[in-house]
Amino acid sequence: MISRFNAGPADHKMNKGMIKRVLALILPFALSLSSCDKLPQTPPNESKKPIVSEGVYKVVAHRGGYLECNRPDCSISSLKYAIGIGCWGSECDICITVDNNVLVAHPRSGYLINGLTPYDHTLSELRAAGKLANGEQLPTLQDFLEVILDKEQNPNGMILQLDCKRLVKNEKEIDVNHTIRAIKRACEIVQEMKAQKMVEFLIPTGTDIFNSVNDLVINEYGIYLAWATCTNPARYGKAGAQLNYTKVLGSGTTYTPQDYFAADVPLVLYGVDDDEQMDLVIPYYNNLRAIFSNYPAALIKKLKSKGY
Repeated sequence: MISRFNAGPADHKMNKGMIKRVLALILPFALSLSSCDKLPQTPPNESKKPIVSEGVYKVVAHRGGYLECNRPDCSISSLKYAIGIGCWGSECDICITVDNNVLVAHPRSGYLINGLTPYDHTLSELRAAGKLANGEQLPTLQDFLEVILDKEQNPNGMILQLDCKRLVKNEKEIDVNHTIRAIKRACEIVQEMKAQKMVEFLIPTGTDIFNSVNDLVINEYGIYLAWATCTNPARYGKAGAQLNYTKVLGSGTTYTPQDYFAADVPLVLYGVDDDEQMDLVIPYYNNLRAIFSNYPAALIKKLKSKGY
């Protein structure tokens, strides 16, 4: 008998043959195990799963979706409507009063609220001049944030977008300092209520207001800010872009959604209200921060019908 410690040439040949046969049997199995850890990745544009909580869609309701729900715009009632249908966010307009309150309201022609210019009147005077069509009093930012921060009223954590519009009266722009004051005071209120992660600012087109508040909002208060100017993605810095879909889709556009995605600039597209507009924008849904609409429930229904 030949000892295993003193194997001859024939034994070496036999051992090599056995090793080859064993490897032939186990190698495919080993490779199949390793491939289990490397599942094929779905391309970003083809993934059907929204990057939000279950039951919530990356949809922002313009003024709470008031046109769809037939409730007063920028009201607590329309805010709750947006929460109830599963929106990721709801937008509202803010303005400053003469006594430094931040009012949630969309001024009518002539930049009037209840027939008064808010920056010339106190909150009490504006509320005394009238109520919303459903009987609610004019809400303040604090009123809105109380709903947003209440987990029972806002179980899915819907965020609030504050639209800080330019003031225009009789087709002439009013001092931009009113808008800047509203933004600064809103930042203070958001910080006081510890709502920095639940609020976003939307800054109007042009560089004057953006340059005045960009650093303050983002760096000093830690609040997300989006800019409504369509420009080179490199100019946004830490801000996001919130643009009319026509600025980046269709013929004659300078920049495309892919330009913003490639530059890692969060992009929201607004003006998406009818079937044709929805069908045009939805293919970008997975890479967009959100889609902004006057008809959020219709948009969510359309997203569901397409498998999102």
